[in-house]
Amino acid sequence: MSQLRKRSPEDHFYRDLGGAIRLARVAAGKTQTDLAEHLDVSHHQFQKYETGTNRIPVQELARVANYLEVPIAQFFSPTDTEGGDSALRSLVEDLGDKELLTLVETWKALKDRRMRAALLNYLKSVAALSR
Repeated sequence: MSQLRKRSPEDHFYRDLGGAIRLARVAAGKTQTDLAEHLDVSHHQFQKYETGTNRIPVQELARVANYLEVPIAQFFSPTDTEGGDSALRSLVEDLGDKELLTLVETWKALKDRRMRAALLNYLKSVAALSR
């Protein structure tokens, strides 16, 4: 009979840390493969860093911050100690939705401000109709 492992506060910390890395990577327009190659680790290993399954060594975290041109402090956010959740975790989970991620990537590809404004107004109108 296998025992279920109880989640520790460290599990939440590394999951949040991985989520913050993912957010910074996506915002920079980089892929997991880009970062894995930069760190000289496998794609699978980097994927585990982002999910919090494996702990990223601090020297690797510093290299990620340098590569993405963000302060290392950006990867750390306080968590809600009562529920073990954070706003960051919620955002990362939302970004796990492929449709939302596609929308964000498409938005980034739009460079014309007027086109962005028109699209945003359209989406607001559609959202108002669906309430």
